[in-house]
Amino acid sequence: MAGHAIAGGGISVSVENFTQDRRVAKAVLKVTNNLGKPASNVFVDCAFLNEEKKAVDVSSALIERIPTNDHAYDKASIVTDHDVKYIECRVAKFD
Repeated sequence: MAGHAIAGGGISVSVENFTQDRRVAKAVLKVTNNLGKPASNVFVDCAFLNEEKKAVDVSSALIERIPTNDHAYDKASIVTDHDVKYIECRVAKFD
């Protein structure tokens, strides 16, 4: 499994861990705030992809607050019969 993350204007997200057990695929996300000020309502969107890098489903995470120059963890998960090989996440928006 490979994870891919995209930064969003001073907020970055990385996939720290991934598991797929039975029908549940779960990604643990680390979201880092490099804005120079606190961030709130950070929405992260993740696409779960198969071997052909086609999306089989999507999930989102919401982190209410990340202090300046700090990070927070959350998870995104889906229930699927597909074999997930890749995850791509991006910061969708934040305040």
